[in-house]
Amino acid sequence: MPFGSKPPPPPAEEPFDVMTAVVEFANQHPGLVAAIAGWSLLKIYALFGGAKPGKWRKPEADEYCDYSKSKGPFYLTDAKAEAPIRYAKTGIGALEANTLPTMFKRAANSKFANSPALKQESGGEWKTITWKEYYEEAEKVAKSLIALGMEAHDTVNVIGFNSPEWFYAGLGAIMAGGACAGVYTTNEASACEYVASHSEAKVIFVEDQKQLDKYLTFRERLPKLAAIVVWGGSVPSSANARGKTPVYDWKEFVALGKSVRSTDVQKRSDAVKPGHCASLIYTSGTTGNPKAVMVSNDNIIWESIAVFDHMFNNMSGSLPENFRVLSYLPLSHVAAQMLDLVCPLVITAAGEGYGPSFLSKMYYTTWFARPDALKGTLKNSLVACKPTIFLGVPRVWEKIKESMQEIGRNNSKGKQAIAGWAKRHALAAAQTRQLGGDGSRSVSYLLAKKLILGKIKAALGLDQCIVCLTGAAPMPREVMEYFAMLDIDLLDVHGMSESTGGTTLNTMKVHQFGTVGPPVGPIEVKVDHQAGRDKPSEGEVCYRGRSIMMGYLKEEAKSADAIDKEGWLHSGDVGTIDNDGLLHITGRIKELIITAGGENIAPVPIEDKLKELCPAISNVMMVGDKRKYNVILITLKTALDPETGMSTGKLALDAARVSSAKTDKDAIREVATKGSVWQTYLQKGLDELNNKFSVSNAQKIQKFVVLPGDFSEKGGELTATLKLKRSVAAELHAAAIEALYK
Repeated sequence: MPFGSKPPPPPAEEPFDVMTAVVEFANQHPGLVAAIAGWSLLKIYALFGGAKPGKWRKPEADEYCDYSKSKGPFYLTDAKAEAPIRYAKTGIGALEANTLPTMFKRAANSKFANSPALKQESGGEWKTITWKEYYEEAEKVAKSLIALGMEAHDTVNVIGFNSPEWFYAGLGAIMAGGACAGVYTTNEASACEYVASHSEAKVIFVEDQKQLDKYLTFRERLPKLAAIVVWGGSVPSSANARGKTPVYDWKEFVALGKSVRSTDVQKRSDAVKPGHCASLIYTSGTTGNPKAVMVSNDNIIWESIAVFDHMFNNMSGSLPENFRVLSYLPLSHVAAQMLDLVCPLVITAAGEGYGPSFLSKMYYTTWFARPDALKGTLKNSLVACKPTIFLGVPRVWEKIKESMQEIGRNNSKGKQAIAGWAKRHALAAAQTRQLGGDGSRSVSYLLAKKLILGKIKAALGLDQCIVCLTGAAPMPREVMEYFAMLDIDLLDVHGMSESTGGTTLNTMKVHQFGTVGPPVGPIEVKVDHQAGRDKPSEGEVCYRGRSIMMGYLKEEAKSADAIDKEGWLHSGDVGTIDNDGLLHITGRIKELIITAGGENIAPVPIEDKLKELCPAISNVMMVGDKRKYNVILITLKTALDPETGMSTGKLALDAARVSSAKTDKDAIREVATKGSVWQTYLQKGLDELNNKFSVSNAQKIQKFVVLPGDFSEKGGELTATLKLKRSVAAELHAAAIEALYK
């Protein structure tokens, strides 16, 4: 049993209030209220009703990709190589392979050619770029790249916040026969140089002066580099010193391709094969240099269609003609690249005869958030966009939750009582919507949904969102349950760059809290049990199918280590598959703590439980590998500097209410004093963790320390997707750790 797992508690008893009395009367006297409200309730039911959630259907043998025609190896390390397409005999796995240039042109020439493809805010107004205009701008980039000498299979690098130019650069490179490598904007110059050198970048696109300055320090060490292109800013005259690799602004760059014909671009596009590399996804890298995941055209096109088929096919009711996504997560990450860039053109291009027929009825628009989205403006963009699909990493959902709770605490007691009533019924409904249930149809829930919960969702910009996704890191159950109380089902997805994104995914029809859902389409999933390492029924989660990467660029040993001789991709995650076919992630092999006594412990569930017991805690890291006992590092919730993303040290949210302490240093001084408010608060949470939720003495925490500040990407403890870099954090805070073992 996973750490601390218990059945969800029944909804709490409701205190008496007017609304509750009215609702209970309606339930007890249906005949009396029918004459007055029957028609209205039927309208509510019709508006919010839907098909019953079903069980996951395991694909037939012929629906899985055929690996029998090759003896392996099932990976490549050369970006110029062509990966074979492993078709299934029937089903979506048998879908004809295609290329991004072909799908892009099809979208631009479809019935949606003049429909919005991209939307970007400028001066308070949202500028619209149609699919036809989008294709034309990307073609201009392809022409200029050809003019600069770009050859087939060459690579461009793109670094900058999500924008139309990012899309033009990436797709223009693929149309010219090459591939695109996204670079995290937070990378230091040395990390940027590694990616540029390793990918042999031909052209580098940068957003502004800040990013340009990184590349000016090493551009002459890149032998294949032909140019650097700047968007969103001007080029300083000093950047074009004699003999140096030229730097162009966007207008100058586009002018370079005026002599190149559209037919020249078309020839390059026609030469692209489905098995050719389209994108290099550099892993965020918790240790050492990042690996370059080679994703083929077929990988990412098939994954896009498979995910949409998995989520939306056979959904009751009509799907909207216009799907909308808000682009704000790093495009160098596979999830954002797929949902924001590739899914829109594939779904818009798909029609009768290619992919599921329901895709032919819709087009897809990408709205770009402001660069400061995660510093406070995300909500404004959400309200403007009203996305129909939204992905947030757990920390984003946690921040929304914290903000909502702060607003709730400032409401009057009357409003809090009404909100509490609505939330209780929403949580009960969410629990019955899970696997095997049909959702609540009680008058109380439907009234709460119509009168209260709908307004909350509209204020968040999520009132038209069909699917709210979370992924990239473990999601605490208590966060999922909080959003369930707002009538928002967070659907967890599991995957990795190496599998081109989601491999298992909860859907509105088949989902359950605490799981990451059933496999996406005919992707094979198994758990590889290893005696001595894994608990009974658990093992390393492995995948096989058309979404699995080509391999790691220039990394033979690492590719062979990731994809075995039977074609299975080893994820590094530990999990178990339940009787309903849903995957549960219970830990990560590299994160497992092996105590001095030999017991294996997954730290994440323990860390999440402590954060749930002590809401004032921001981050927790458990330490105990090869040690006699376990300890934890704690950081408190503090206000962040909007410019740097680093902690200001000023206590915020739940942490500001524990005692009179105003800063984390004040709180740390209190923790050192036995019997103080802060010391009592944390010790009480730790005692409850040890006494109620630890299944063995080996899991218990013996000591803790509160660190000043907070874990952050810039500080080095977190990746760009906000995953904890345990080895880095342990090194940075080695002195504090060793002090706990003295």
